[in-house]
Amino acid sequence: MEEGEEALGEERPATPRWRSQPPAAMDAPPPGTVLDGMYRVERVIGRGGMGVVLLATDERLEREVAIKVIAPDRMGNAKAHESFLGEARAMASVRHENVVQLYAYGQFEGLPYFVMEYVPGTDLGTWIDERATRGVSPSIDETLGILDQACRGLGAIHERGVVHADVKPGNVLIGPSFRVAMTDFGLFRALGERDLSELVVGTPAYIAPEVVYSRAPVFDPRADVYAVGVIAYEMLTGRMPLPIEDVPSLFDVHSKRVPVIPPSEVRPELPSALDAVVLRALERDVSQRFSTPDELRRAFFRARSELGKRALASRVLVVDDDDDARAMVSETLRFAFPKAEVTEVRDGAEALAHLERHGASLVVLDLDLPGMNGVELTAALRGIPHLEKVPILVVTGHGGSADWRVLQKFGTDGFLVKPVDSYTLVALARRALDKSVG
Repeated sequence: MEEGEEALGEERPATPRWRSQPPAAMDAPPPGTVLDGMYRVERVIGRGGMGVVLLATDERLEREVAIKVIAPDRMGNAKAHESFLGEARAMASVRHENVVQLYAYGQFEGLPYFVMEYVPGTDLGTWIDERATRGVSPSIDETLGILDQACRGLGAIHERGVVHADVKPGNVLIGPSFRVAMTDFGLFRALGERDLSELVVGTPAYIAPEVVYSRAPVFDPRADVYAVGVIAYEMLTGRMPLPIEDVPSLFDVHSKRVPVIPPSEVRPELPSALDAVVLRALERDVSQRFSTPDELRRAFFRARSELGKRALASRVLVVDDDDDARAMVSETLRFAFPKAEVTEVRDGAEALAHLERHGASLVVLDLDLPGMNGVELTAALRGIPHLEKVPILVVTGHGGSADWRVLQKFGTDGFLVKPVDSYTLVALARRALDKSVG
């Protein structure tokens, strides 16, 4: 049976009232519609092959949510309903900061839908296009910061036995505080699943070669790694790694084994240290590709840390009473500045005493500290002659724009919201150090 055809005797879901008069008047519940007595539809925010995504208000919990409803032309297709439910189950199985969270699944007048976390902001495709329109290329640290989070999210998906199988910029969301979240599991596959169909499904430029030329490809994490490699190349160079625009060109390019030009040859200002990482992620030979997204993100981090350093931190102080957050920041800075002495303390008073005795080339402190908080500690440091110009970065789980304005008055060099992104932290640290010796 072809997709879209209805089997004889198959029970067809009821047609929602908003499509009954006339049939093609609307393709989604209109604004103001309340699903199951609690989700009030605000507007359409996305469309895809499997469904329509709506912004809605959860009136019971008083929060914004995103709701995906099955595409109208698939309503009468039992296979589409099964696939839609499978997507919801796959999303529900993953709990990770870098994956959009699923809240609920239901039906409204025969229309299947699921409710997801709403991530305000934009998607990576739009983010890239907006910069291209202004003639601005993403910086290396912005690029690697986004890729690092995307890889973390994909790693969490793979741990649940699922391959995303549709990794592309449009399915990478960028929210507040530069948080990245993977979304849209519409084409997901089980790890090890063998595809016996002859259809090529997905966005051609991001489809791994083995999915194309293998008679029955087995899906594993390396298919998603390839797609991340394409995104990396696109962000770093402003162009695609291969001239693939549709399915015919997809087959043609891979059958002819068209080579990928190293990123630094496309943009000479790029460091060649990144070439090997990107090209390995794009390896046609799947056995030579990075095995997991975690391997890829660690390789990017190593390459970035090996680039020429303009300013070096010799002594770093990390101040945070949250043991996990303090350890994460310290580990990141030790990796980025391997010759630096990184010291950890838990409260502001202890930090002040340590700095008065030993000084520092960089201080990273939490805003909410016991005894003396981050604002008070910053003000105290600015009043001590040999510490008045030490670079200070503030990280917090609770601060906002008002705190940042106060900290700016004291000459604070950066402000990050937890959970802290490693690349953003390192980029701010390098910038602050450059400024201090400039």
